Parts: sequence; C-alpha cells; structure tokens
Amino acid sequence: MVATKRAQVRSVLERLIEVELHPGDPIPSERALVDKLNVSRVTVRQAISDLVESGALERVHGKGTFVTGPQVDSQLHLTSFSREMRARGLEPGTVVLSATEIEASDETAKGLRVPKGTKVIRVERLRTADASPMAYEVGYYPSALFPGLLGRELGTLYDVFASEYDVVVTSGEQTVRADNADGHVARVLGVARRAPLLVLERTTFAGRKVVELSWSAYRADRYRLHMALTPRGPRTGSA
Repeated sequence: MVATKRAQVRSVLERLIEVELHPGDPIPSERALVDKLNVSRVTVRQAISDLVESGALERVHGKGTFVTGPQVDSQLHLTSFSREMRARGLEPGTVVLSATEIEASDETAKGLRVPKGTKVIRVERLRTADASPMAYEVGYYPSALFPGLLGRELGTLYDVFASEYDVVVTSGEQTVRADNADGHVARVLGVARRAPLLVLERTTFAGRKVVELSWSAYRADRYRLHMALTPRGPRTGSA
C-alpha cells in the first residue's frame, strides 16, 4: 500500500527529529518543507499537526515549531525534582528567578501554619530537564527555620535543608489539578498562552512541622503522573 503524502511528510520529519535535531531545536519552516518535498502547505501542516498531537513537536506562538524533550513518567512520592529527573536518566537544572523574604499572606500563613505576617522566604524557580523547561515553581519557607537561606544554593533545597539546617523532610501532602498557562507562566516555560499544565500543590513536613508550601506548574506535554491503585474497603467484585 502506497503511503499518503501526509504520511510521507510525517516520516521525513520523524527521521529528521531522530537523526539531526535535538530537543528545543526548531524544525524547518513550512515554506522550506513545501519547496523541499514538493507537497502542498496543507499537507505539511497536517503532518506537523500529527507530530504535535503525538508529543514529538510543540508549537510556540510567534516563534515556530520545536522538537520536544523526553516525557517524564512520574510516580507520586516525596522526592526532590533533581533526584526524580536523574532517576529517569535526565540532567536536572534550576534557574532561580527570584528569592526574597516577605510577610506571609493569609493563604501562605495558613498553609505553613504560622501567624499572618510571619517572615517567610519566597523562592521562584524554573526547573529544566536536559536543558529544556519542565516546570515553574514557587515555594514558601519559614524564615525562622532557615536563617540565612537566601545566601545558600537554592537549586536543591531539600539537600540544603538536610546538610545546613539538619531538617530532613519526612512526609508531604499533595494535590494535583489541571490548569492552563497564563502569560507569565507561558513565557517562563516557553509554551503558548493557555497551554495545558499539571499543577502540583504541596505541603511538606519534617516530623510534624511544616517546612514548605509550594506550587509547581509542569508542562503537560512533558510530564505524566503514574499511580498504583489498590482496593479499599470490602471487595464486591463490581467495577
């Protein structure tokens, strides 16, 4: 059976992605592909759309179409971003976008279980995997627990807590929800405005003490959550 022109173009692009391009690289323009492959612009767009839908490519509004990085399949457990990425053969990276001491708002104070107005450290970070944007994070940490934290390395906070403050995280509570990227998050992650996100809201404990309140927005095209399900309560045999 002869492959359609759409399938042929898709095959050419898949080969280009596999052999010549790397995550984050742009693919040739539609015009260049039309001229090189002698097909219509509609056919090229359809082939590109197929690869965007499959997760091999991503469109960034106003910039072009780029090769995506590897997708991370994560299990729900308490670990640092850096350790999770390394466990999957990826090189983690962190860009600290801002770090400052502020007074806790009502919501932050409630989450950290401290009085409103308590001094807390707010850290805003971009997390990358193999140099490609993966997640945008904002975390809050009680200043009283971590004096001098702003002068420390803020890339791997759990390691800093353990080595510099003898605070070891022991448990956490996490909520996962779907959301869309607003303008700021879209710019940080390099995705289109309203691109789908997986948002993880976490409260982290050391013993009974809350040491972290964080909000992390992961690119839904690069991050999946894996959960093992077990029966709860009496087994009735019905679905």
